[in-house]
Amino acid sequence: MFERIKVGSRVTILVPNGQRINWTTRKVEQEWKESTGRAVMRGPAGWVLNMGGKFGTPGIATPENTVAVNGKRN
Repeated sequence: MFERIKVGSRVTILVPNGQRINWTTRKVEQEWKESTGRAVMRGPAGWVLNMGGKFGTPGIATPENTVAVNGKRN
């Protein structure tokens, strides 16, 4: 799926969204949320995304955090 990304593609990635306590295991767990942006260019860490906002908030899409490309999920 990560290989299908081109300049201008809409890419959905998972981004950290805080932590919560799992009371059954008594451990702190990371929560995630999905966020979508447009692919701008390929960088050394992955694809650079314009996540929107007033100044074009950046995001990085890697094979590990990519959920969907152009609306097609894996």
